[in-house]
Amino acid sequence: MCGIAALTLGGCTVYPEKKPPSLAQTTSAEQVDRIFWQDVEQAKWTEANALLAPNAVWRVDGQVIPRGQVVTWLKSLGIHGVQVSDMTLTPAVNDMNLVYTVQIQAEKVVSAQVGASCAGKPQAMSALAVWQQPQPTGDDAKDKQARNKANAGYLLTVHDLTTAPHGGCS
Repeated sequence: MCGIAALTLGGCTVYPEKKPPSLAQTTSAEQVDRIFWQDVEQAKWTEANALLAPNAVWRVDGQVIPRGQVVTWLKSLGIHGVQVSDMTLTPAVNDMNLVYTVQIQAEKVVSAQVGASCAGKPQAMSALAVWQQPQPTGDDAKDKQARNKANAGYLLTVHDLTTAPHGGCS
């Protein structure tokens, strides 16, 4: 009996706490997308910016935000909560297309399509993200640099946010 009690009490230390995967540990585009949003939520702007491809296209309800202004725009929202759900992944050669719902809680409204009353409340958006694996160029130095920049092997090339059909604000 004492042995079982000791094992039960010690069980918490036998198995270490499960940590969320890092970019170095994952090869999943879905996980890289979740890490991107985690970086945004935690204001890790350098890390989030490093996941954007040089030719990235970001669009919100039809308004295109230039690649160089994506992080500045995200910062300006004052995001303090992000929840990703209902993700569907479709491979397409070197791309991974992700379609999902993202609920963003921010000081400002994410889209002009929703009213100012949504500021501070969770705003539901439909998202489409295209993550691409950089292709080898034949130049080992450039390829290594691209792999280091992409970390997990993916860069975000296209991101489209659209106000959810129910008005976007919960």
